Amino acid sequence: METKFLKWLKRLGLVFATIVSIYLLAALMGSIFPANQSWQEPDDGIELFVETNGLHTGIIMPIWSDVHDWSILIRPEHMQEPARYGSHILVGWGHEGVYRNAEKWTDLRARDALSAIFGTGNTLVHVYHLQYPQAYPHYRRSIKVTETEYLQIVKAIRAKFVLDENGNPTPSAGYGNSDLFYQSRGTYTAFNTCNNWTNTVLKEAGIRTARWSPFQGGVMRWIPEN
Repeated sequence: METKFLKWLKRLGLVFATIVSIYLLAALMGSIFPANQSWQEPDDGIELFVETNGLHTGIIMPIWSDVHDWSILIRPEHMQEPARYGSHILVGWGHEGVYRNAEKWTDLRARDALSAIFGTGNTLVHVYHLQYPQAYPHYRRSIKVTETEYLQIVKAIRAKFVLDENGNPTPSAGYGNSDLFYQSRGTYTAFNTCNNWTNTVLKEAGIRTARWSPFQGGVMRWIPEN
């Protein structure tokens, strides 16, 4: 006969499997049905890129444009090797513990995974410096946006940076000589992931993207291959 403990364990496993199934189904539905469905890419606009490494997504923007100058906030002197300061930046947002301790997913620690699921306010903005990126269908795709849309994207990203009383961000070392972390605002949860952040930035700028996408596939689904 089953003990009470085994019965309780089975019920707990069933509840967990149900929650995971509902979450995955919601992620699928959220990625299939787009927000801003009538949006159209302008013929002449600011070229951005959306990139994925298979797990995380980020937005690539020119450091200098007629619309915005990122060098005021993200400066060469933040880098150990200022010569690596790029023409473009790849910006992502996410969980501090995962970012710092798991450059590869095989390095992911259980406590970081749990806090990522249940929520933490310890978050970072991750900035890679790039030189004149190109679009590659499987992991980097280009997209043009209007000046108004770009300014909305800039506003959303800037709002994530923690600034001191002089308006300066707080940089710290990244994985190598071409990237940095910056202290960030916001709470990371299973419902507000790094990918959902990218998706939300695009969605709130009026660009067609998923309604909700905690995974990278839902974000990239709506960025056309060039």
